[in-house]
Amino acid sequence: MYSELATHDRSRTTPPAAACPAQADETLLERARARLRYALQPIVNIHTGAVFGYEALLRGVHALDFPTVQSFMGAAWRAGIGTALDSMLREQAIATFIELPDAQRYRLFFNLDPHLIEHERPEQTLEILRRHGLGPESMCLELSEQADHTGNPAVERAIQAYRAQGFHFAIDDFGSGYAGLRLLYEHPPNILKIDRFFIRGMAEDQRKRLFVANTVQLAHLMGIGVIAEGVETDRELLACREVGCDLVQGYLVAHPQLDLDALRSSYAHVEEIHQRNRREAPDDWLLIEQYREFLPPLSAHDSVGRIFDAFRQHKGHHFVPVVDRADRPMGLIHEVDIKDFIYSAYGRDLMLNRAFAREILDFVRPCPTVDIFDSAERLLEAYSATPSAAGILLTQDGRYDGFISATALLQLVGERKLASARNENPLTKLPANKPVHRYVSEALGKAQGSSCLVYFDFDNFKAFNDHYGFRRGDRAIQMFAQLIRDQLCASGWFVGHIGGDDFFAGAQDLDSGTAAAQIEQLLAKFASDVQSLYDPADRARGHLECEDRYGELRKMPLMRCSAALLVVRPGSRFRNGDELGRTIAALKHQAKASSAGLVTHGAEGQMP
Repeated sequence: MYSELATHDRSRTTPPAAACPAQADETLLERARARLRYALQPIVNIHTGAVFGYEALLRGVHALDFPTVQSFMGAAWRAGIGTALDSMLREQAIATFIELPDAQRYRLFFNLDPHLIEHERPEQTLEILRRHGLGPESMCLELSEQADHTGNPAVERAIQAYRAQGFHFAIDDFGSGYAGLRLLYEHPPNILKIDRFFIRGMAEDQRKRLFVANTVQLAHLMGIGVIAEGVETDRELLACREVGCDLVQGYLVAHPQLDLDALRSSYAHVEEIHQRNRREAPDDWLLIEQYREFLPPLSAHDSVGRIFDAFRQHKGHHFVPVVDRADRPMGLIHEVDIKDFIYSAYGRDLMLNRAFAREILDFVRPCPTVDIFDSAERLLEAYSATPSAAGILLTQDGRYDGFISATALLQLVGERKLASARNENPLTKLPANKPVHRYVSEALGKAQGSSCLVYFDFDNFKAFNDHYGFRRGDRAIQMFAQLIRDQLCASGWFVGHIGGDDFFAGAQDLDSGTAAAQIEQLLAKFASDVQSLYDPADRARGHLECEDRYGELRKMPLMRCSAALLVVRPGSRFRNGDELGRTIAALKHQAKASSAGLVTHGAEGQMP
């Protein structure tokens, strides 16, 4: 959808012969050098909105009197300057990318010109990267499905040469052009980009959803990450997450930008869209966190001697993770693979000898990699595709974040099934959505007596979570869960954990004044206790200093919890969940705006 370096003639892959005078050729090349620029469009984590990489998109061909990029590239090849132009464009794309703050943390996606694919020279691109202080792992070359690359040994040689140098590959526009599954089979990429055609309207089109879901499943079984291209609406984003896409790109996230200052390292509105729909999503990441083990990784650029140091320092581990310069996982080194060197009298000396010419990457085995916010089923699916693997490498925003062993993975899946059978939240062990919904339905259907229904929601939790990380956010959630147990359960309340930072409590035939007093006491206790989770300096200031979604520095108050207390009597007007939900949403909004954080209301519109 967004790949603009497409072929002028999709049926051709060899450069056309030169047809223009040399002076005209040079003029076109110089004009291109002066007028063409690259815009960058972010590709982000579908769960958090954190940037994974940027696609370079060519701009400025209209200033050269060409209607499209395709027509310009075709003219360049006919003029015999295709190779020189391609080198210039790569240099410019990389030079633009390196201007980003912390560019080494991200990956540049660059479209391969189909005219040139058979004549690629990876060492030239590698030299450009090195001049700018980047390695090959910083670049992902996109092979478009808009040209036919199947059954072409020259294309296979070019891809193998790039892979040998450490470059990554993506198949672009998947599902819209030539070959489809055959291209995926012959040239398995690191990343698959699903064409915009299948993303548009996928939330409403079950056939598109089925196609994308099965494509994602196949890609994951092959160890391939998936980007949803051209996402433009909230519903499309949610649908892409539901079918398991890993990354997302499109106007909903951000338009391509020539002004690099307009780009951000994270797009908070992506996460906010999921937060608004979090009740529909499982809290598997809370359970995954309990089984996550952080094994200190080696860098792919460390000396091989560091392998010995790692196993000596962590004697209980039989493998060690390896990451690239941007902390992206590359696989595991298994102790068994170096045991001949460990137990040999001269093994260590041999590995350290420069004449031995071995690097850390020579000992790395692939290992399935899954985002920590993915579902438990996704972890199991990834492991099932490579049952000989030692476990699963976890990432957060594309960077190494821990490891789950095969044994721990089986325990995790077992506990999730048990928690599901019990209908409890895996983090807090409180009753989850189904028991809460059942309780509310019974309260609405009572023929006599009143019911107090209380919906809790943390205020300023997102700022706290973003600033300190979700692990400290978990501690806040667990703190409130323990308080609600201690202070309400003993008084006969039913309590539940709806998900995230949303909790519920219900009581039967309890005086509304007594109920309100107990809730006020709970809210005050939490507001006091939760301050212990803040750093001393932030606690002393009484606020956090955080950037908002527009990059502006804001003072965010310390966290508290607000509550909407609704008293339901027989014959109440709430005949369905939607009507109740609208009322609760309005009350929660009022509670957040109130100084006490509590709003109490009767079902008939009267204060009880």
